[in-house]
Amino acid sequence: MKVTFDARTDVGLARQFNEDSYLVDEDLGLYVIADGMGGSAGGEIASRMACDEIHRYIGDHYEVVQQFSSGHAEATKENVSEMLVSAVHGACAAIFTRARDERELTGMGTTAVVLLIAGEQIFVAHVGDSRLFLLRQDQFHQLTRDHSLVEELKKLGKISSKTEVKAKYRNAITRAVGIYETVQVDTLEVSPIPGDRFLLTTDGMHGTASTDDFLRLLRDVQSAEAADNLIRHANSRGGKDNITTILIDILETEPQSAELTQRKINTLKAVPLFKFLSFDELLRVISLIEERSFAANEIVFDEGEEGNALFVLLQGKVKVSKKDVDIATLGEGDHFGELSLIDRSARSATVTTLEPSLCLVMSRQRFYEIIREYSALSVKMLWCLARVCSVRLRETTDELGLARSIMAQVQLPGVDDVEDMFND
Repeated sequence: MKVTFDARTDVGLARQFNEDSYLVDEDLGLYVIADGMGGSAGGEIASRMACDEIHRYIGDHYEVVQQFSSGHAEATKENVSEMLVSAVHGACAAIFTRARDERELTGMGTTAVVLLIAGEQIFVAHVGDSRLFLLRQDQFHQLTRDHSLVEELKKLGKISSKTEVKAKYRNAITRAVGIYETVQVDTLEVSPIPGDRFLLTTDGMHGTASTDDFLRLLRDVQSAEAADNLIRHANSRGGKDNITTILIDILETEPQSAELTQRKINTLKAVPLFKFLSFDELLRVISLIEERSFAANEIVFDEGEEGNALFVLLQGKVKVSKKDVDIATLGEGDHFGELSLIDRSARSATVTTLEPSLCLVMSRQRFYEIIREYSALSVKMLWCLARVCSVRLRETTDELGLARSIMAQVQLPGVDDVEDMFND
């Protein structure tokens, strides 16, 4: 993958000190922003420590990235994400310990957004209300979810806009690195395509701009000019906070990887279960879906075995059979096994590949993760799943009604008729 970047930080117009920090290491493919808070100079120290500790940890464990990038069988996406989480946890413990040992730094902490390039994949770790955005094909998307009081109230349906919250609480965050000895870290994986522009920014920037503002500032502009535009815009809106941005432009990716990424998105959009998801919600789902390859004439699952995953056929063809009778052939874009997301019922049929095939697989465990962590997304998926089940039930009811109708029209011979048949 070939990328270019530009980074800027500015104290703004209202603050005396800059408590934001950022770090870029092109060799590691590591980009970090942090927005500090607390104590006399505590915010500045916390944000700088977060960047440095995360940088150190990734450097010390970079063999995980190298193994994943080279396709090592034992290096998975989960390994890379876990490494990022551990890096943030290490920074959290270090900041907490220093704040405990130095009384004047009590209560210091920081947000953090960490972006790591590994092979053809981008991995993200996130805590707080700094954000990661993506500009793709003239559409601007927020990829991270704020850990803030405003966001929590929105999730609960208590408010629709942050203006409904008292001004002094609008910037209150519910998670931060270093306030406690450990912290819950959100992760995300994104498969980039050429032309993507990623934006990491603290709230001193994103708090001043709408989606239309970002499109105007970022679209069709070189990254250096775009980065300057962002700083100027935030200051033109009062510059009430420190402002930090990192822009990362994806210039080239491996062509096959880019094509596969686009195919995943297009295929999942057509699946009823994901029909009403927004782009960022779809990316969240894709990050939780496993790719699984099957050889020709390989059994995907057997009739009677416990179901535990939904399959979406990305490439290839399969046949569905019941009691050794072929009942359907499925091709690219078709899906099967969705009812196993609900319970552990036995599979009602056997699915076998007719040619080499590639499936996207969502396990029940991953489905439950979405339900637990992303309420709006889970409501959409559960509603769509209910609709799928409803359609299946109607089809089954119609088939059963037709069968009964046919049986009712069949005139079975009586006893006298049978005797006459034998006598003849």
